[in-house]
Amino acid sequence: MMRWTRIEDPLFLIKGGLVYYTMLGIVLFLSGGLLFIANWADAAKSDRISFASNRGGNFDIYVRDINGEHARNLTNHPTDEFGPWAGIGLPVHTWSPDGRFLAYVSGRDGVFKIYVMDTRTREHRRLTHRREKELAPAWSPDGKWITFVSHDNEGDSEIYKMEVKSAHLVQLTDFGGNEHPAWSPDGKQIAFVSLSHNRGGKRDGLYIMNADGERLRRVPNANRGLIGKGCAWSPDGKQITFSVYIPNTRREHLCVIDVDGRNFRQLTRGGPIPILGNKEPAFPLLPRPPLPEIGSPAWSSDGKWIAYVYSETILWQTADIYIIDAAGNGRGQPLVTGARQNLSPAWVPEGFLSVSPSIEKQTTVWGRLKEKTD
Repeated sequence: MMRWTRIEDPLFLIKGGLVYYTMLGIVLFLSGGLLFIANWADAAKSDRISFASNRGGNFDIYVRDINGEHARNLTNHPTDEFGPWAGIGLPVHTWSPDGRFLAYVSGRDGVFKIYVMDTRTREHRRLTHRREKELAPAWSPDGKWITFVSHDNEGDSEIYKMEVKSAHLVQLTDFGGNEHPAWSPDGKQIAFVSLSHNRGGKRDGLYIMNADGERLRRVPNANRGLIGKGCAWSPDGKQITFSVYIPNTRREHLCVIDVDGRNFRQLTRGGPIPILGNKEPAFPLLPRPPLPEIGSPAWSSDGKWIAYVYSETILWQTADIYIIDAAGNGRGQPLVTGARQNLSPAWVPEGFLSVSPSIEKQTTVWGRLKEKTD
C-alpha cells in the first residue's frame, strides 16, 4: 500500500496522491499562462502596433512588431510631435485604412495641429490650420474623413471632421467637454466621451452620434462611475471599450459594453494603488486622482485583443502600454515598456507593409533602447 508522509506544513507532501493533485494543479495553472502566451504569439505573427513615446528624448511616433522586434521611428522630428499635456490619455495618431498615410498631432509650428505623413514618400503636410489646439485624430473607415477634437483658449472642446482631400470642415458637437471620437467599423456612427463633469457633469458619459452629427444619444448603463479617457469600437461594431472610474473598486478600469447599453463588463482587475505611500502628491492644489489611470484603448482587427495605456503615476509621468484579452480571460500584460512615457497605441493596418520600406531591412534598435531606459 502506498504511503505518504505529512510534515508540520501540510503543503509539503512528499509522497502519494496529494503530491499528484498538487502537481496537477501546477500544470493546469502553467498551461493557462502558456495558452495566453501562445494566443498572443499567434497575434504577433501578423500584427504590428504603433505608439507615441519620448524614449528618444522627445515625443515621436514609433512602429514595431507586437513581440518587440523591428522598431522604427516614423516621424523622427527634433521637435516634440506632441507634449505630455497633449498626450495625457489621448490618441495622438491614426492610420488611413490602407496603411499608407499616418495622421498625427505635432507642435512643430508652435501649436498642436494635425499633420499627415505619406509612409511611402516620407512627405509630411499640415492638415488643420485653425487657431485652436487640435488633438485626437481618427480616420474614417472609407478614408475620406478625419475627426479630431478642437480645444479653444477657454478650455472648451468640440468634435469636428475634415474631408482629407478638400479640407472641408464640419462641426459635429456643440455642448462642450467632448473628447476621443472613434468611428464605427461601417463608418456610419461616431462614439465619443463627454467629460462635462468639468462643467457640472450634466452630460458626462459615453455617446454615439451619426457620422453627420445627428441622432445624438447617450449609451445607457455606461455611467458606472466617472467616465475616463478614450473609447474604441469592436471590429464587428457590436461593442465599445472605454475606461471608467468605478467607485466600489476605488480605481479606474477598462470596460466593455454593447452599443445598446447591455452587457457591461469590467476587463481589468485590482484595487487602488497608493500615491507616494502616505505622502501628499507633488501637486497639492490638484485633487488626488484614482490610480492607476487607463486610457487610449485600441481594439485589434481580429477582435481578440485590446491595447491601452496604463499609468501608476500622477498626470501620466510614466506610462506603459498593456494588452488584454477582449473576452476578459486573463489580466492585462505589459506590451511596450522601458521609457518614461509610452502612449496612444494603434494597431497598424496590413497595407502598411506593402507601401512602406521593408521593416525587416531596418536596424532593430529596440534592444538598445530598452538597455538605455530600463
